Amino acid sequence: MRPTLLGVALLLPFALGCETTVNPATGRREVLLMSPEQEREAEEEAEKEILSQFGLVHDEELAAYVQAVGDGLAAHSPRQDVTYRFKVVEMGVPNAFALPAGSIYVSRTLLMMLNSEAELANVLAHEIAHVAARHAAQRHAHQSTFGVATLLGNLASGADDTKGSRREGTGGAFGIAAYGRNQEREADYIGQDIVVRAGVDPTAMAQVLRTLQSERRRGEGYNPESSYFLTHPTSLERIAENATRAQIREWRPGFAIASGPEEFLAHLEGLPVGRPASEGVVDGNHFLHPELNFSLRFPPDWPIENANAYVIARSPRGDALVMLTLDSQGDDPREAAWAYARKEGMRLSDPEPVKIGALDAVRGRAVVETPAGKVDAELTWIAWDGRIYRLLGGRRIGGLRGSEGFSRAVGRTFRPLSAEERAQLTELRLRLARAEPGESLDALSRRTGNEWDLHQTAVANGIVVGKGLAQGQLVKIAVREPWRPQPEGSS
Repeated sequence: MRPTLLGVALLLPFALGCETTVNPATGRREVLLMSPEQEREAEEEAEKEILSQFGLVHDEELAAYVQAVGDGLAAHSPRQDVTYRFKVVEMGVPNAFALPAGSIYVSRTLLMMLNSEAELANVLAHEIAHVAARHAAQRHAHQSTFGVATLLGNLASGADDTKGSRREGTGGAFGIAAYGRNQEREADYIGQDIVVRAGVDPTAMAQVLRTLQSERRRGEGYNPESSYFLTHPTSLERIAENATRAQIREWRPGFAIASGPEEFLAHLEGLPVGRPASEGVVDGNHFLHPELNFSLRFPPDWPIENANAYVIARSPRGDALVMLTLDSQGDDPREAAWAYARKEGMRLSDPEPVKIGALDAVRGRAVVETPAGKVDAELTWIAWDGRIYRLLGGRRIGGLRGSEGFSRAVGRTFRPLSAEERAQLTELRLRLARAEPGESLDALSRRTGNEWDLHQTAVANGIVVGKGLAQGQLVKIAVREPWRPQPEGSS
């Protein structure tokens, strides 16, 4: 349910004769190719795209905690002409990234892999450093335009957010254009200066990188091409440089919110492992949305992507798709159809009233721009429970006509969730378990019903599979639980 990639182009002045300024992070005088106002405008458009594609983790306490840690570090940033905002994004890959005017995102998946507040602080400080050194603008200094496409790099689909809610879909793959090696080194230096000034252990960044390397080697549950390693090119050499430099830095404990690792982990307990069931789940070709109270069946063997703004299934050959979008509030599908046609400036042909079970609907044809490109589509607007849903079935322009069959077959399956379906919904949640005397990781996993495999559990906890656990040691695990509507403000 997301619009096509926004391509807002902000014209930049030619470098020749431009105003120069001193970079606050490096002290170097640089050509000012992008004003702070342009950075803010580009960031606003990029944020719309991020929220449309992924959304934020709905946990007010966690969001406030991450913001508080970020605030403590941002006070020591060499750049103070931006407002730093720290957010947890609903992404199924371990990632963190910064937009040019101070918005910094850490993914739910990366957050669950951290084991101390110092690790979180080092990640956030590294992203603050990218903002402070204006790396986003530098990356595209050679281009004549700067917009959402250049900020977001590649926006693709298909990164599995696996091992989450039973009947779970995929989260879209997301990549910010990669930083260069020199920019990464610069951010390492600046970020380390920030944590040292704040009074945070600088050695924690090397541990984060080691954890991510271990996860990359494990190779399960995410697409490395859309992870932290795409946005932050790294190497064993860089990890060693971080560790060595941190060990010789003098620092004194200062800023801290969590009293220790256990209090830090308590902030993570209860996070969904994988996309939360409240945002829709997939069981084979069956899509169920408990909060919006509907279900839908897609053609068999069509891979399904459950994005924040839409759910889409593509044919195995990629020449056809079916996509469901929340169109608008209301109960008049005909009015919604014409409103959409006017907004998109498209010609909607042959609109006719139809019934989807007992639900009122309107069906028509048009050429539509979708995440997969332009398609010759049949569209159906369905009224249900005070909302209008738009179902699109189509084939790529230039392909064979004939989307009516699979489009109408999918449309006929749209219906309210049954009580039995709702009762059977489950999801994985991150929980904490204490090791009993002499207990191994394998034994703890079997006792607690941990659904992560041993290697995934070891990586997430920064421990070794074959090494025994200390009595009382706190271990992150993934436990399957019945889905329950969450109180407002929680994840």
